[in-house]
Amino acid sequence: MTDYHARNGGSASSPTTDHRAAIGRYRELADRAMTALGQEEVPDAAAVRQAYDRAAGLAAKLRERCAKPVSVGIVGEYSAGKSMLLGTLLGRPGLLPTSGSPTTGNVTVLRVEPAASGEGTRLRSARIEYLTRDELAEAVGYIMDELVRTVQRAGGGRDVSALAGYNPVRDGWDVLNRWAETTLDWAAMENSRLLGITLELTRIRDALRLAGEFVLAGHSGLALPVEVDMLREALDIEDIRDLPRSFPRAAQGFPVSPRDVLTASTLRVTFTLIRRVVCQVAVAEGDWAGPLPGDGSAAELCDLPGLGATAVRDEYLSVRELDEIDAIVIVLPSHRAERDDARQFYSLLERNRRSKGALSESILVAANCFDLLQPPDSLHTGVADLVAASRDLSSLHRMATTLNGRREDRVAFTSSLVTIATRGLPYDTAGEEGDKITKSLGAAGAQAERWKRIADDLSLTDPGHPYTAALREFGRDGGAAGLRAMLDRHVRTYGVFLKHEAVAPVAADLLVALRTLDRMLRPSLPGASGDAGDTGSLTALFRSIEEETSRTVRSLGLLEDPERLSADGTHVLPGEGTAVLDLARASATYDVFTWKEWQQYRERVRDDGLIGPPLARRQARETASGPRFGIARAMPTEADATAPDTTERLFGRFQPTCVRAVGTAREIYLDAVAAWAERRHRELAQVRERLRDPGTRAPLERLLAELDPGDGGEARRHNLLGLAAMDWLPEAAAGLLPVPVPLSEAEAAQVAERFPLRTAHALPWHGERRNIGGDAGIRVVTHQMNIFRVRGDIVAAVNHYLRRRLLADAVRLGRELRVELQELRNAIPAEENIRRLARRRTQGNRRAASPSRGPIRDLLDEWGDEPGGKTR
Repeated sequence: MTDYHARNGGSASSPTTDHRAAIGRYRELADRAMTALGQEEVPDAAAVRQAYDRAAGLAAKLRERCAKPVSVGIVGEYSAGKSMLLGTLLGRPGLLPTSGSPTTGNVTVLRVEPAASGEGTRLRSARIEYLTRDELAEAVGYIMDELVRTVQRAGGGRDVSALAGYNPVRDGWDVLNRWAETTLDWAAMENSRLLGITLELTRIRDALRLAGEFVLAGHSGLALPVEVDMLREALDIEDIRDLPRSFPRAAQGFPVSPRDVLTASTLRVTFTLIRRVVCQVAVAEGDWAGPLPGDGSAAELCDLPGLGATAVRDEYLSVRELDEIDAIVIVLPSHRAERDDARQFYSLLERNRRSKGALSESILVAANCFDLLQPPDSLHTGVADLVAASRDLSSLHRMATTLNGRREDRVAFTSSLVTIATRGLPYDTAGEEGDKITKSLGAAGAQAERWKRIADDLSLTDPGHPYTAALREFGRDGGAAGLRAMLDRHVRTYGVFLKHEAVAPVAADLLVALRTLDRMLRPSLPGASGDAGDTGSLTALFRSIEEETSRTVRSLGLLEDPERLSADGTHVLPGEGTAVLDLARASATYDVFTWKEWQQYRERVRDDGLIGPPLARRQARETASGPRFGIARAMPTEADATAPDTTERLFGRFQPTCVRAVGTAREIYLDAVAAWAERRHRELAQVRERLRDPGTRAPLERLLAELDPGDGGEARRHNLLGLAAMDWLPEAAAGLLPVPVPLSEAEAAQVAERFPLRTAHALPWHGERRNIGGDAGIRVVTHQMNIFRVRGDIVAAVNHYLRRRLLADAVRLGRELRVELQELRNAIPAEENIRRLARRRTQGNRRAASPSRGPIRDLLDEWGDEPGGKTR
C-alpha cells in the first residue's frame, strides 16, 4: 500500500473506495444533465446562452471522459527521445517522427490493439481531430497572454494597450497585424522569443484564412481520416527557430476544404488548427505486454509535444490534454536530468487541480538515454554508494524521486539504442537520424554491459533496492521490458483510481455550471407564501454560505501541501518565499550540524594527517585553567564524553533529533495554518454580517426553529456560524497535532530503521581501519570528506523522516477538517425544505398551482451538492 493510500484509508483498488461505481454515477450525471438541458427553454440572451453552452460542454466532456480508456501521457523535453522510446516500447522505434531540434508538434494518441496472427507492429489507421472555434479562440488567447507577458518582461517601452482583452479569432487580425508590423524590429531579430510567438499567431491567421471550414462552431470538432503515410505532415512541422527578417504578410493561395481529399499539402496548411492525431496501432505478439482492450483495463498512450521548444501553442495543447490524462510517464534525459522542463510540466499538472497524493500516484519516470551516463569507477557497497559516486546519477535520482513522490520503484532506466542493439529491432537506416543510430549502437551496447556488471554486483550487496532491478533490466534490453511491465502494473493497479481523480473535478464543475444556469433561468424561487421575499433572501444567503464553504474546501489543498504552503498561509510562488517544509528542513539541518561530535571528530587529525585518539576535554580544561584548590569536582558534561569510533553515539543522537525536527515542523506548520485561517476568517466577514443582520435574523431563526423544533434550531445556527468563521481552526489544529510530539514504540522502531548508518559499526576513521592513505594533506582532506558524508547522510535521513511525518500531519489535518466542514455543512437547509416550509406557512393548496421548477432544478434538487449524488 502506498503512503498516499495508507493515509487515506485504503488502496486504489480497495473495495471500500469503489471508484468504478463513482465513475458510473458521474456518467449518469452527465446523461441526465444533457437530457435536462435539452428540455429547458433557454431565452436568447447572450449571458444565458453562454452559461448554457458551458454546462452542455461540460456534460459532453464528462460523458466522454467516463467512457474513454485510461490515458497514459508521455512527456519530456524535445531532445529526451520520448517519441523514439514510445515506438521502441511498441516494437517499432520509427513508429513516430523524431527530431533533435525544437519543432512544433501535435498531440499524438496511440490506441493499442493486438495484431492479427502473423501481422507485424504497424499503424493501422489514423484520424485528425481539429480544434473547435471556441477551442481555437482559447488557444490564441493563451498565446496572446504569453505575448503580452514577454513584451512586459523584455522592457523597452513597447505599448501593449491595444492587445488588452483582444482576441484575434473573435475580433479579427487587423489589430495584431498593425501592432506586430509597427512595434517589432524583425530585421534586427532583437528578441527571438517575442518574434517566435508573433510568428505562431500569424501561422494561425493564415491557416484560418485558407482553411476556415476546418474549424467548426459547437462542442465537437471536425475529425477526418488520414493516410498513415502522411502522418509526419500532421505530427511535425519545420524548425521553429527559423524566423523571417520581416513581418509575414497574410498568406495568399487557394482555400482548402474538408470536403476535398486530405493531402500532405492540406495538412501543412491546417497544421496549427489541429487538436490531436489519433492512431490505431496493431502490436505484434511479444512486442507489448501492456494493457490491451478486452482485459478490463485498456489504456491509450498519448505523446505530448516536447517541452523546452519555443512554441506556446504546443504548451497550450499539453495543458489542455493534461485534463484528460490519468497517468504520466515523464521522460528525463539521464545525462542532464535537472532542467526546468520537467519542473515546468509538474507545475502544469498542479495547475490542473490534481491533489498531491493523486499526483504522486500518477507519475512514472523513464530515465532515458541512460547509455550516455558513465558508470562510476569506484567500488560501492550498495545503491546509495553508487548514486553518491556519480554526479549525473545523483542528479538524476534527485529529479526523478522529486517528481514521483520519492518512489524509487517507479523509475526505469531506458535507452532505445540499447533496446535496438539487444533485440535487433528494425529501424530506418536512411537519413541523418538513421546514420546517427547506426554509429551509436556499438557504444550503447558496451555501456549497457558495464551497467549490467554493476547490477550483478548490486544483486549481491543490495538485492532489494529497486534500482538494482532497474539496472539489471537496462543491461538486459535497454529497460524496455521493465518499463512496459511497470506501465502494465501501474495501469491495472491504479488506472481506475487515477481516472476517478481526473473525472471528479469535471463532475464538480458541471454541477456548478448547472446551478449558475438555473439561477439565470429562475432568478427567484417559485413559492406561494406571503413572505416570498424572506424566502428568497434566505435562499440567497444559504447559497452564499454554500459557495464560500466550497471555496474553503477547495483551498484545503494548500493546507495539505507543506511543500507549497508558505509561513504566512499563502501559496509559495517560485522565487517569492519559502515553503513550510523548507523552513522545517533548514531547522532540522541546523540541529544536526550543531552536534558536538562533528567538532570532536575534526580534532582527531594530528599534524601528520593520521587519525589519533582525542585529548580528554576535562584534562584539557584543567591544564588550561591552572591549579585548583581541589575541593570542587568536575561533573561530566556532554562535551566531556569522547565521541567513539563507532556509530552508537550518532545512533543515540538520531532519534531525539528526529522527534525535535517533527515538533519544530509542526510548530511552523501550525503557524501557517493559523495565518491561513485568519485570512480566510477575514474573507468570510460579509457572510457573518448577513447572518447577524437584524433584518435576516428573525426569519432565519423562525426557519431554523421550524426545521429543528427539538432545540429550536440552536445547533443548526451554531453550525452555520461555524461555516462563516475560521477563528476556531488554530486551536483545533493544535489539539490534533500536539507539540512536543508523542512517540509510540512502533514509531520509535520506525525512526531506528531510518538511521542511515549500520548500528554498532565502525566509522570510516576507526583506528583499526587502514583505508586512509596518501600524504598528510590528502589524509586530512579525506577525513574531512568522510565527516561531511556521514553528516550529510544523517541530515538526509532526518529530513526524509521529517517530510514523511509533516506530509502525513498535513493530510490528516485536511481530512479531519473536511469531515468537520461536512458536518457543519449539513446545517445548510436544502432549498426544497425552505420552499416546503414557506408553502406550509401560507396556503397548502397553492402547491399544485405553483409554476414548474424546471428540469435542471429538479435534477439539482434530487442530486444534491456532491458529484457522486450525495443528498441531504
